[in-house]
Amino acid sequence: MSAFHQVVFTGRLKPGIDAEQAAQDFASVFKLPQEQARRLILDAREHVLKHEVDDSNAERYREVLEDIGLEIRIEPAAPTQGGAGADAPTATDAAGPAAPAAGIDPYAPPQADLTPPAEDDGPLATPQSLSPGHGWLWLKDAYALFRSRPGAWLGAVAVIYLINFVVGLVPLVGSLVGFLLGPIFGGGIMAGARSLDRHGSVRAGMVLDGFSGPAIQLGLVGVLYLLGLAVVMLAAGLIAVAIGAITPAGLEAMSGGDPEAAAMALAPGMLTLLFLLVLALLIPLLMAYWFAPALVMLEHLSAVEAMRASFRGCWINLVPFLIYGVSLLGIVVVFSMAVGLVALLGGIVLGPAAGVGGFLVLVVMVPVLLSFVAVTMLSQYTGYRDIFRHAG
Repeated sequence: MSAFHQVVFTGRLKPGIDAEQAAQDFASVFKLPQEQARRLILDAREHVLKHEVDDSNAERYREVLEDIGLEIRIEPAAPTQGGAGADAPTATDAAGPAAPAAGIDPYAPPQADLTPPAEDDGPLATPQSLSPGHGWLWLKDAYALFRSRPGAWLGAVAVIYLINFVVGLVPLVGSLVGFLLGPIFGGGIMAGARSLDRHGSVRAGMVLDGFSGPAIQLGLVGVLYLLGLAVVMLAAGLIAVAIGAITPAGLEAMSGGDPEAAAMALAPGMLTLLFLLVLALLIPLLMAYWFAPALVMLEHLSAVEAMRASFRGCWINLVPFLIYGVSLLGIVVVFSMAVGLVALLGGIVLGPAAGVGGFLVLVVMVPVLLSFVAVTMLSQYTGYRDIFRHAG
């Protein structure tokens, strides 16, 4: 019996596995082009994925591939032309199937290194500047991750909201603790996203993994973000007073928390200017925060190092981030318009029973909103991967 084995995809998927999703997961895990992975999965023929591997590596391939949903068979390595360890040549190209050679499977998949990615990726890569279209790709790739395991992601986001709701019941302290928990939950999501990206497996409990990881540094990210918000609001207030957007008397009236007093405190026509001022100060802070949970959790950077690297990665990719932000805003606008239209039509059609229709709309909206939040959080991972690990 051969000392080596070959890993064979039987051409079949496990029951309940969607072929298109399996192809996406296969391409993501093994860093192959989507179309190449799709041809392989949908071909419904046996393919030898790797020719000569030892026992331990063969089992490793089996575990990763079966997690994706493929039916795998391990068998003794077949003799190969050209000596031990020679892989079959590429079987397909732009012109179609290659001519078969003796002892070579003409339907063998295009050869690529299918070795599962190592846990240690080496030193953190220098952030790269990307083309504008990558902003949309971050959302597209995030949706692919969400779609592969929607139940786990919905469960994870629901857990986050439930814990934040309970914590928020504590006056004042609850909201402050929420800032600490945000990056810790985010770190768990980032770890889960990488697990799914690499191994095709994820669980809802991943959201708590940040507590068993670099929880202190993740919490410190939240503290620095909270301090940054305080500085932004203070600076915005001082600048608004200096330029006359808010009078000192109006500023005193605003401290009472009365919305009407706040509106009266603004000089006429200054509301838009004040909004733009706050936004201009807030964007750099958001840039420093955006990738920080991923960089702390996955790259083991300190909070300060992570926020500095996050700002740098965002700064050199302002245009992709503009596309990303506009895309997110567009999704929100379309969704809001759709919900408003459904509610309006429901009120007209149902009449007195409109309250029941409104409740049903609310029931449908909850998972949709959770899905949107999950995809947004996953896009932080896909953006981090694209910019810092150069693997979009």
